[in-house]
Formats: sequence, C-alpha cells, structure tokens
Amino acid sequence: MTETGTGAPRRIGIAIAAGMLKGSYGHGVLSAFEDHGVRAEVYGTASSSVLSGGLAAIGQARRTGVDYWLGAAAGAQEKGMSQVVLDSIESYGPALRAGLFAPGAPEFLLATSKVTNAAAAEITQGPGAKELGKQLLRNVFAGDRSWVEENLSTVVFSSRGLPTGEQPALTPDNYDTVAYASPRMLHAWTVPAEVAGEAYVDASYTCSCPAREVAATGVGVLIAIGCDPFPLFRDLYASEEIADGSTIGGAQVLVIKPEQDLKDLGVDYAAASAEGLVKAYDLGVETGERFVAARAELLGLTSRTGRGEGA
Repeated sequence: MTETGTGAPRRIGIAIAAGMLKGSYGHGVLSAFEDHGVRAEVYGTASSSVLSGGLAAIGQARRTGVDYWLGAAAGAQEKGMSQVVLDSIESYGPALRAGLFAPGAPEFLLATSKVTNAAAAEITQGPGAKELGKQLLRNVFAGDRSWVEENLSTVVFSSRGLPTGEQPALTPDNYDTVAYASPRMLHAWTVPAEVAGEAYVDASYTCSCPAREVAATGVGVLIAIGCDPFPLFRDLYASEEIADGSTIGGAQVLVIKPEQDLKDLGVDYAAASAEGLVKAYDLGVETGERFVAARAELLGLTSRTGRGEGA
C-alpha cells in the first residue's frame, strides 16, 4: 500500500495478463516485486497467470521461480496441456488453498469465460471443441468476436465474493475446478471444464487481463503486467486497450511489458525452449527491478528500511 499526497493510503492492485508459456516473463516480474516487498492488496489473474498470480499473492513467486514453466513446457509435449494444468493444480493447489483464503490475505480474482447457452455448452464440452477452438483463433485475426459475444460471458471469481452476489465466491472447495476452467483453450485442452455443473472455457476469450475488475475493488494504483511488446488488451480480440498512464475506474494504470517479443528468446505461447524460458523469466526479474527502482515512492517503499534506496 502506498500513500496519496494527503497521506491517505492508496491501495495497489496487480492484474497479470494471460500468455501461456510467455507467462514466465510475468512470473519474473512478480518475483522481483516479492524480493522488494511489493505486495498488492488485490491480484487479478486469468488463464495461464492464475498460478503465478496466486503464488505472488501468498508470497511464493520467487520460491517457485521458472521451475514451473520448465515443467509445463516439457509436459505439454509429453502429455498435453489439460494434464499439465491438472498436475499443477495437484502440486500447488494445497499451498494456494491454504494461503489465498487465510486471514489477511490479499483479495484474489480469477477470471473465466462462462458458456451461456446449452447449444454452445454441448459443443465446447464435446468432440467439436477442438475445431471450434481453431475457428475462434482464426476469428482473432479476422477481428470477428461474434461467437464469443453470443455464447460467452466473463465471470470473475473473488476470494472475497459472496455466493449469492454478482461476483461469485472463489473458495477452497471450488478453487481446483475454477483454476482448471480459466486456462482451458478449446483447441488444445482435451478435458472439459465445469464449475458447479456449468460449462466454462478459457478466460482469454472474454478477459485475458482483468484490469477493470481489479480497479473496481477500489485500488488507487493498478499495475498491469503483459507478456508481449505490443499494446495490452483486455481479451484475445483486442476489445479494450489497457494503456499505460490511463485511468480505469479511478485507478492510475501502470503497464509493465517486455520491450521485445519473447519469441526472440525462444518462448512462444505453446512451445518454448528451456533456455528461452529462463531468459524470459530473468528478463521479467530485470524489468521488475527497474520498475521498483523508478516507482519506489509510488509503491510506498521509501519509508521501509532498506527499500527504495538504490533498489
């Protein structure tokens, strides 16, 4: 938490964009934040950023580091992404369920895309899912968002939500199913995703970076972390830009993203070399270090012993 010019506290929120294996960069940024004691009051995640954002929220981003991404890349080739995600939930789920819902934990937001009608649910949960997923990716390049608008809606689960409210509750009981649903890209995930008996698909179709939802919690500073050097958008279809220096819901927006395409380092969305993942993670750490040094006062670090002076 930082302070305004009047001394009133300014809550910090962090929204981490999806990017599949390119998420190793954002994990590096979060690790640098953790090293310098930068902890947000709210973390917003979607798809592949669910794990890194969750680990940051419980103070274990650095401990895990790039190891998860190395395992995920290797596992994707050997057993497919559905199993990779299920394995990660089994491995990291106990610590996340214990930490995210502990007293005093930051608010944790987890974005998903809910299927809104029975016909679409039948396709997304059945044998036609893979072909539909490929078509939706082709639609990205055509700028065609019609299927998404007709059949999906953004649902953001909150660790402080109410079961009967507009923002549903994320709980220790439903964390595993929601965490699996959020990264379920139709073209590559073979295991269907359901939450409370209803069909869900990858958050990125409707909300790959929940900046607006983080801002709605009343934060004063919103840090949005992307994984591409291009403009950062709310979803795959570029429906809304999240621009550095802009204001969303009263929150000052600060965007962190790499200056180069991570493909140049050997990291693409669905495939990456081990060396490339380490380089992307390290680049994220370096970027996070520079950000903290430049924004120490805004982040409220100058009053902390050993922080903000030459950091």
